[in-house]
Amino acid sequence: MGLRRGLLAVHAHPDDESLFTGGVLAQHAAEGIPTAVVTCTDGEVAEGAPFAPPGTRAEELARALTVLRAGRPDILPYRDSGPLGRGHGSLCAAPFDALVAALVTRIRLLRPAAVATYDAFGVYGHPDHVRVHRAVLAAVHAAAHGGVQPEAGPPWEVHSVWLATVPESLVRELTALGLEAPLPCTPDDRISAAVDVRPWLDVKWEAVRAHASEFARGARISAFQEPRLRRLCLGTEWFLHHPGPAARPAAAPRARPRLLADPF
Repeated sequence: MGLRRGLLAVHAHPDDESLFTGGVLAQHAAEGIPTAVVTCTDGEVAEGAPFAPPGTRAEELARALTVLRAGRPDILPYRDSGPLGRGHGSLCAAPFDALVAALVTRIRLLRPAAVATYDAFGVYGHPDHVRVHRAVLAAVHAAAHGGVQPEAGPPWEVHSVWLATVPESLVRELTALGLEAPLPCTPDDRISAAVDVRPWLDVKWEAVRAHASEFARGARISAFQEPRLRRLCLGTEWFLHHPGPAARPAAAPRARPRLLADPF
């Protein structure tokens, strides 16, 4: 069954769904709005020593999605390209058209009103994030065109694409605390939606904690165990808005949409 007016989040790695969109996924689920997540790699590294036993990250993803009530895992057959964006079987080594085709198939099957992914910088510059950003934008427009990939089913027009980003004001706050912050960031006056997800922060944090292997290896998410930093960085989710094919010129985005899957 398709999501119809629901929210589809497309991410590169297990844990991204919880960190960048866990709050809005939990929010939509609480409102009875269907959600789904496509994860473009299994989280296993294409080059170098693995961070965890094979299959661990996929199992963690399944637990996180259960917490977020976002359906079952849907993982594409690629591996983590790492910070250099390379490696046999990696997402960055895969043909771009094949990645777009896989996403077109899912968009037409699920029929979401809204799709969420990363901004053009991939939030913090990971090559897989950047590739997913580009593939999602291409797939959203290809899915709406009946002449593209007709074997994937009838065309579907997404209304809105929401691009997770980091606002300049957050970077200033983190820098004032003496902490490393992702750069470049987005000027605050360009932010389309700053969603207060504190009502769902406990759920979001439980989903983040499901990715235990990332904590075990000392990944950057370990920093959020400090409550103040957790509220600051995870209590709001920031997005840029990219109109989808279903959007019409008169349907400009509201300054503060309540739900990403709401029509304007």
